[in-house]
Amino acid sequence: MNKEELLVNSFQAVFEKINQEGIKESVDKKGIDQFISDCASLAAITGAATGFTGFTIMIVGFPADVINNVFQQFRVTLGVIYDKKGVYKVSFSEFMTIVGVSVGVEVGANLTKAVMSSIANKILIRLFASSPGKAVPFVGAFIGGSINYGFIKAIGAAVKKIDMSSIVFDQNSPQNDSNDQQPRDLK
Repeated sequence: MNKEELLVNSFQAVFEKINQEGIKESVDKKGIDQFISDCASLAAITGAATGFTGFTIMIVGFPADVINNVFQQFRVTLGVIYDKKGVYKVSFSEFMTIVGVSVGVEVGANLTKAVMSSIANKILIRLFASSPGKAVPFVGAFIGGSINYGFIKAIGAAVKKIDMSSIVFDQNSPQNDSNDQQPRDLK
């Protein structure tokens, strides 16, 4: 298995762990802006923890920080999809199309492995850019937390700007059980 396949499989594994119905309930209860802020705060916690003692813990904690950032990014994206479209269960390929657009990857009609790899690389480049600042003890906690918080807030803003009016999510995909999903009453 090459690096690209590993990244795609990792992203799919993270996606499959997300409770999409729980996201629906949170967005209904709190609203999309508060939901995004909550996800950003959760990302900030691992960023701060990773940078707290500097380089030593950063090396050990960095994988957990990256996974949490991707997890929160995916939750935010699903939350915005639900807020805009009223659909809370989407397939992985539909979802990754939106993620791709949000990070600036041109996604055509087909979501190929090359496109998925490009999306994964864009996300990882953004996350790795903050690494040097986390290596400074104590200051790294502030830097790591702030960068993670800002990253998730920026993703939320980017996804909210996407025009999803022409996007139709497949309500009959294996991920979706059309009997338990009713479209949200949109404003």
